Amino acid sequence: MRTIRLILIISVAISVLFIGFAGYQMIKEEGFNWMPLGVLAISLVVVFATTLPFLKVLNQNEMKGGEPAAATVLKVWDTGTTINDDPLVGLLLEVRPLGMSPYQAEAKTIVSRLEIAMVRPGVTAQVKYDPKKPSKIAVVSIEARPEPTDASGRMEELEELRTKRLVSEEEYQKKREEILKAL
Repeated sequence: MRTIRLILIISVAISVLFIGFAGYQMIKEEGFNWMPLGVLAISLVVVFATTLPFLKVLNQNEMKGGEPAAATVLKVWDTGTTINDDPLVGLLLEVRPLGMSPYQAEAKTIVSRLEIAMVRPGVTAQVKYDPKKPSKIAVVSIEARPEPTDASGRMEELEELRTKRLVSEEEYQKKREEILKAL
């Protein structure tokens, strides 16, 4: 993302310098016509205005100051947008932050064409959420495997979350008891 920002900044700087130099040269000439300079300036504004939404999509995964959380994919839909032949998909997620009750939020993320079939309801994801505005989330990664439905699979997943320190010891014990009671 930093490379894209650098390229954008350099492009803007070169464009401004070119317009300034070309404008200065044209003003010095006899019979100066402002039309080409105006068309060039308007073209640059249109180009940068149309690229800003794409930069926002590319930048959404760089949430600074976000808190990590586990999430489960509830719904997947195609947004109709592709970036470098990879689809941008919409996700309805159930986010489970530490110390808060689970909630639902929507996010968009780019998924590789090779992995798109594995992104379906039931898979888990790692997200970052804004503590001040919890509905604002960014998908960090998607673990393309369905959530286990049997007790042993759920216990293994719970142990994995505990090992990764994604759940507290209290949450681990509480969830473990829930799984065992369901037997």
